[in-house]
Amino acid sequence: MTLTSSDNQAARGRVISPNVSLAGFLLLFVASRLLYLMLIDPSQLGAWVSEELYRGAIAQELVTGLTLPFTEYRADNYGLGSLVIGALAAGFFLLFGPTLFALKLAPLLLFTLALLFWYQTIQRAAGDRVAGYFAMLFCFSPPLFTDYSVTAMGFHSESIFFSALTVLLLFRMLSEEEGSLVVPVLLGLTAGVGLWFDYIYGLTLLATLGFWLWHDKGRFWRAPVLWSALSFLVGFAPWIVINVQMHFAGLVISGRNVWEHFGLAYLWKGLAHPWNLAPVNFLRTIASDDAWDLYRRAANLVYSLLYLGPILTAGVLRLKTGRSAPAGVNDRGRGPRETRPSRTHPAQPTLVGFGILYLFVFALAVQFSHFRATRYHLPAYPFLFLLAAHSLARCQDAFPRVQRQIQAVFLASVVLLALGAHAPLVSLDRPGAAFSTKGYSYALLPWIYWWTHAPAGSVDREFFLEVVQQPFLSDTLPKLSSDDQRDLSRAIALLLARAVPLNAQAEDFSRIERLVPPGFNRHFYYLVGATAMGQHPNELPKAVAAVDFVRHRSAAAHHLALIGIYRAWPWFAPLDSSPESLAHSPAPVAPELSPHYWRALGLWAGRYWYE
Repeated sequence: MTLTSSDNQAARGRVISPNVSLAGFLLLFVASRLLYLMLIDPSQLGAWVSEELYRGAIAQELVTGLTLPFTEYRADNYGLGSLVIGALAAGFFLLFGPTLFALKLAPLLLFTLALLFWYQTIQRAAGDRVAGYFAMLFCFSPPLFTDYSVTAMGFHSESIFFSALTVLLLFRMLSEEEGSLVVPVLLGLTAGVGLWFDYIYGLTLLATLGFWLWHDKGRFWRAPVLWSALSFLVGFAPWIVINVQMHFAGLVISGRNVWEHFGLAYLWKGLAHPWNLAPVNFLRTIASDDAWDLYRRAANLVYSLLYLGPILTAGVLRLKTGRSAPAGVNDRGRGPRETRPSRTHPAQPTLVGFGILYLFVFALAVQFSHFRATRYHLPAYPFLFLLAAHSLARCQDAFPRVQRQIQAVFLASVVLLALGAHAPLVSLDRPGAAFSTKGYSYALLPWIYWWTHAPAGSVDREFFLEVVQQPFLSDTLPKLSSDDQRDLSRAIALLLARAVPLNAQAEDFSRIERLVPPGFNRHFYYLVGATAMGQHPNELPKAVAAVDFVRHRSAAAHHLALIGIYRAWPWFAPLDSSPESLAHSPAPVAPELSPHYWRALGLWAGRYWYE
């Protein structure tokens, strides 16, 4: 059975395709991302820089020698993609040095391979023309997609690599009447690894199973299915091994079980506020999630029209003529005309059908959950590109006399819109900042170790102290540079500050104080104050009283704790009371602390008036 797309264009006029080869598109994609890294404003390097630098620390540990078993460096228990990114980045660190540029080459490699797999799949199923349009949309993508294509997190965005490989293997397997079992085995391994890489790949897995069952209905349970299932278990084995040891902590996300994040309440909320429906929210933030920037909101609107225009036009043409007109030949110029669907010849599943199925599953999953952040949207972009590219080809076939004009207008719009949408993100003040910025940081190492290893129901204070006294921290410090030692020591001081019981006895405080790294006592006292403010976010007097026990240690320590309170106050204080009232009748403050108090009040006022 030939699995061609329903994109069997009529042989009316000469078919026009973007005159660029696969190698050219790959080169264009890589060059565009490298240029983006070269020119991007340092302040726009991404919202995940701290977490990215921790992935860089994993890579640096691989280069300099591991202190812990490799799996112990994972950033969370429910997705092991951080380890994959760290391993890939280690290779680039060896080639280019431990810079932010080298770190960001790891996700770029995965996105480039995803483009390669998608191009080959579309070329085989729908022809060179649709594959070329897809590649253009992939290269000249919205800023959000561009940003995540060089974001080294090992999560939702990089999972498109596994989705692309899955689609390639699935269609190759289904198009071979008597193929070998190698492809089903590779498909199962890809699915297993993709699922433990990031759970959002599960949407691709669901779409794959549904599509496969649709294609092989009545003869689904065959040897390829069995081999795929067995190889899936092999690929998923690392997740099973780690989570058996951690009492299946990987089933808990943000303090709740995975299934508790889904429910009908999210649907009712969306229906009550249509702007929050998953498809609408996706289009509203397709280029940027900055709702305060009119320029970027306009970019969201234009990008939505750019993609939906061809799709809706092709849909209307399909409704008017799709069922009545005979099908032609595909772009590749081979194969007979398709038989129109009927009871004896039902419609065959196609690549476009798979794309529609995935987007349907994606929309349902997002709508029935609270996973609404734009980072969860990234896996859907390639499928949207596929539908837009396929629809554009259909529109060309429907109007053969203006094929060239349709192509020229669309491609020019794609390129110009991409240039205009990315313009606010670039700067010539510090070109190439990513090439000289250090690509790793140990500041999050103790925190992430605590996050991934804290037993359920444990008291934070007790486990904080246990983490700080772990041998791996004392083994890691000596091999670090002075800057890295400072970052790690500051993180240890913060952990210890979190472990201090407020209004503690002198013995308890002294026991914790002895664990502070040498030279970081000032940081420790300051952070004790910030911790007190965090525990009393709405009541400044209570936070001040909570650190009164530090006064008995020393006046200087108490002074630093109060500074920590006032510096943290603006970020914890409520916004339901007027800052002017506090300015006219300020709380009693020691004269030496007055500058810190008024600074905090100014920051709070800024939040109050802005938010």
